[in-house]
Amino acid sequence: MYLAYDVGGTFIKHALINENGDIQQKGKAPTPYEGEDLLDQFISILVNIYKDYKVENHIEGICVSLPGQIDVENGIVYGGGALTYLDEVHLGKLLQDKCDGINVALENDAKCAALAEAWVGNAKGCKTAVVIVFGTSIGGGIILDGKVHHGQDLVAGEVSMCLDNIQIDDLPMNIPKSLWHNKVSLICLRKTIAKYKGLDYKDVGGEQIYEWANAGDQYINALLENIYLSIAKQICNIYLILAPEVILIGGGISSRPEFLDGVKRYVNQVKKFSKTNVFRNIKVDTCKYMNDSNLIGAFYNYKLLYEV
Repeated sequence: MYLAYDVGGTFIKHALINENGDIQQKGKAPTPYEGEDLLDQFISILVNIYKDYKVENHIEGICVSLPGQIDVENGIVYGGGALTYLDEVHLGKLLQDKCDGINVALENDAKCAALAEAWVGNAKGCKTAVVIVFGTSIGGGIILDGKVHHGQDLVAGEVSMCLDNIQIDDLPMNIPKSLWHNKVSLICLRKTIAKYKGLDYKDVGGEQIYEWANAGDQYINALLENIYLSIAKQICNIYLILAPEVILIGGGISSRPEFLDGVKRYVNQVKKFSKTNVFRNIKVDTCKYMNDSNLIGAFYNYKLLYEV
């Protein structure tokens, strides 16, 4: 058995996976955000999960999906996304030393999703594909010639940093407000709606948002429509740059049929507008494994790294 972690901004998901990539058991623990020694807290959570699983299972390796730019060969995290305490941490070595010396493999979370979909998901058999994952932030994974593309400085696919509607007056100090993360990420949507409803954003989730939308809340429906349009615009831009065989949408909110339907509606409007038919073969779909893509991709990354 292999132990896979999917480190997110809210939870650390974990699963036992067999050699075929099938999830046998899974759970989750809160991601540490507050207090002192956050890195120590983080490592302790991962190690304790490992110890719990190894009581009844032989763990052959550890596979980790997490935010940031990941040096896969050396097991180093750069940036760490929202988990800034992971920046420049040699996480692979730290975990290996505390988990009986077994092999550890790290990869960026969205790249793990792309690996999973290219291996056994909705991009299987594709030489080129793009996966965009909507979670606490936004991640991207690019498949070129059947392999995940890291690019210079490991930043290929960091779509949360894409600039959206930037104006001259925004330069240089107001750039953050133009980042795509601050336009369409789930955390920003939750905070916007929480302020509108007079609630704590922690009490506003995806299901609640769509309950309000389906009940006819015009403000929330307008927010969602703008998000669908923004995603459709970026998808069309990505298509023109890479012309992938498929662009897949992942993350928890992607499980809502309204989400994919809304994005596709605007993509189709762009297709109708284009007089040159450059978008005629654009294909947009969801990740086959939804919230499990990162876990499965983390295991596949382990397979590739250690040639299992």
